[in-house]
Amino acid sequence: MDLQTIILDHVFSERTGMLLLLAVTLYYLLVQNKIQSEIESELKNVKEKVNQLVNRTDNASTDLSSLSSRISNLSGVVSNANTVAENTKKELSILAEGINSETVFNEAIDLARKGQTAEEIVAQTSLTLDQAETIVRFHGSKS
Repeated sequence: MDLQTIILDHVFSERTGMLLLLAVTLYYLLVQNKIQSEIESELKNVKEKVNQLVNRTDNASTDLSSLSSRISNLSGVVSNANTVAENTKKELSILAEGINSETVFNEAIDLARKGQTAEEIVAQTSLTLDQAETIVRFHGSKS
């Protein structure tokens, strides 16, 4: 073998090796670039989903705030309704007492007109002796 053949074989094998190494490196870079693009695409999708979740969370927060406001308003209305109901109950109680005492007084007046004494009226009604005496004085029989 001559020197020139050895040099040419050696140069070609080095060039071939370099070219092969360059080709493998380029292929590796292309594969890595493709993987990076896929990862970036997936990250973009994840980012969009996170943004959607954030928007939904904001909407839910707004809805909860609105519900809280409505509940507060309803609480005030219920409180006012309770106040009105209590006042109505008190007024009905006072009215019932007035009707009851009017009935007692009417009964006492009838008894006085029939000639009953103040003591007898007290025994038959819930009036005091002073009240019964006053009724007898004004409504008792004038015999």
